[in-house]
Amino acid sequence: MSFESAREFAIGFYHEYSIVVIIISVILLIIAYNKPKESFKFMLFLVFMAAVFYTIGLIGDSIKTGSKNKDQMVNKTKGLVD
Repeated sequence: MSFESAREFAIGFYHEYSIVVIIISVILLIIAYNKPKESFKFMLFLVFMAAVFYTIGLIGDSIKTGSKNKDQMVNKTKGLVD
């Protein structure tokens, strides 16, 4: 999933379920106010996991592109040999 598609999903989710997003945001702010150290650790964990998933997505996209290009080159070579 690219950053643009994730951003579009988040914006679409906000427009579709704005009340739910606002309620969740208020709950997270209350928790962050009452337990700032634990919530900061949790937010760092979420950022780390987002970075891991983003990296996995980039690697997956590059592997898919490489496989597609390899298949095209093999088919071109087979066409020239025949």
